[in-house]
Amino acid sequence: MSELFDKTSMKWTFGLSPGDVKVIVGVRQFPGVMMITSRQLEAFRAIMEHGTVTAAAERLGVSQPAVSKILAGLELEIGYQLFTRIKRRLAPTSEARLLAAEVTRLYHSLDRISEMAREIRDRQVGDLHVYSTPALGRTVLPDVMAGFVKRHAKAHIVFHVRSSTYINQKMVDQQIDLGFSMMPFEHPSMVTEELSRAAAVCVVPAGHRLARRKVIRPADLRGERFLSFPLDGRMRHLIDAAFEQERIERSLQIDVYSSADACALAARGLGVSIVEPFTARDYERDGIAVVPFEPRIRYLFRAMRPRFRKPSRLADAFLDAVKAHLRVKGWA
Repeated sequence: MSELFDKTSMKWTFGLSPGDVKVIVGVRQFPGVMMITSRQLEAFRAIMEHGTVTAAAERLGVSQPAVSKILAGLELEIGYQLFTRIKRRLAPTSEARLLAAEVTRLYHSLDRISEMAREIRDRQVGDLHVYSTPALGRTVLPDVMAGFVKRHAKAHIVFHVRSSTYINQKMVDQQIDLGFSMMPFEHPSMVTEELSRAAAVCVVPAGHRLARRKVIRPADLRGERFLSFPLDGRMRHLIDAAFEQERIERSLQIDVYSSADACALAARGLGVSIVEPFTARDYERDGIAVVPFEPRIRYLFRAMRPRFRKPSRLADAFLDAVKAHLRVKGWA
C-alpha cells in the first residue's frame, strides 16, 4: 500500500492492490488522536464474523469494493494490518483479534445503551420518590403500586407515609417526585392537582344498631362514643360543624390520629367515627360496617409535584395509574 499527501488538497491518498482502489481521508484536526468511525468498526466486525469481504458486504448491504475501501481506511488510521489473505479468505492477525475483543465489548455497551433508552422511553426504569399522608398511603397507593411494579419491574421506588406538613416541606425543597395530601397547601415551588372529592362515610362496629342503615345522620349518633381527630385537623372542624349545626352531642372520649386508627378501634367496639372511604372500605372485612353519612362532607385529596424539576416519565406513569384507580373505584 502506497501513501501520498497532496499539499494542495490537504488530503491523504493511498492505493490498494489489486484493483488500484483509492480512499480519501480528511486531514486530522487533532494530531495523535485516532479518528475511527462507526462504519469502519461495522466493516471490521462483519469481516471478523464472516471471513470474507464478499460475505461482509452482503451483511452490510454494500458493495465489495466499498468494504475493501472502508477496511483500508481503518488500517491506515490505526497504522497496522488487520488481515492476511489465505486462499479466498481473510485471516485476522493477532492485532485484529485483540481489537475484535474490544469492539465486541463496545457493541455490547451500545446494545445496553439502546435498551436503556428504550426502557426510559417506555417508563420502565428510573427512581421515583413518592410521599403520602396515611389516607391514600395506607390504601389506594399500595393497591396502585401492586400493579405498577409489575409493569415497571426495573424502577426503583422510595415510598413514605408521613404527615402533610412533612410532605409539604419536602415538596417545597424539591426533594420528592410526587406527594399526596389532603391538607390544602399552596406554594410557588409546587404544582398541585385535585385528584378526589370523596364523600366521608360513617364507620360503626359490625354488630352496631346502625350497621344496616342506608344512611347515617348526626342525630343518629347522639350520645355515641365518637372517635374524633385532633383539634388542629381540617376534617375535625368540618365534622364538628355538622354536629354543632344540629346541636347534637357526642361522647368525645377518644381522639385518634388517622382514619386507620378510627377503623381499628371501631372494629373492637370502642366507638364510631366519620372517615374517608378509602380506609373504611379497606377495614370493612375486619369487623366494621361502612354507611354513607349526610350531610355530605368531602375529603379533598391532591397530588403535588415540584415546579422546578422536570417531571419524569415514571412519575407521569405513576400519577396516571393513581387517577385510573380512583376512577375505577368511583372516587375521582
